[in-house]
Amino acid sequence: MGRLRAWLRGLLELNGTPRGIAGGFALGVGLSLIPVPFLGMVLALAAAPLVRANVAATYLGTAVINPVTGPLFYFAELWLGTLALGLPLPSWSTLTGLDAAGWWALFKALLGPFLLGAAVLIPTLSALSYVVVLMLVRMWRRRRASPILTAPTDAAAASVAPASDPRP
Repeated sequence: MGRLRAWLRGLLELNGTPRGIAGGFALGVGLSLIPVPFLGMVLALAAAPLVRANVAATYLGTAVINPVTGPLFYFAELWLGTLALGLPLPSWSTLTGLDAAGWWALFKALLGPFLLGAAVLIPTLSALSYVVVLMLVRMWRRRRASPILTAPTDAAAASVAPASDPRP
């Protein structure tokens, strides 16, 4: 939990505008959903300066889709596509029995549903991550900028006390 908190704090404390940070993060998340290793990261980092997105936030967004979480996101893309087209998902027993040629044939057969699911999931997760990060950065900055309210000391209270009216 501490690592996640440190990662989130690093995102929220980046230099840049809240929109630039949120846009960079959303760009990184969205393009990392392209299922070619490192292609999404390279495209996102190349596009970030062109769209005035925060490059560091873009990199942090690409880190969300990693070797551990990537299969879950990619399965979600495939599931959405097969659901939309009314196709069944392959069973686990089918998958475990495939050789290289079988995997290639399955890949070609499921490419359409996979791309359809990606066309739904990429803009959805990008928009959601943009809104969430934008709100978090703005809240973080407001919280950090607000003065700490303390009870005034006698000297401080006297220095801000209104002067008495000098008129008779």
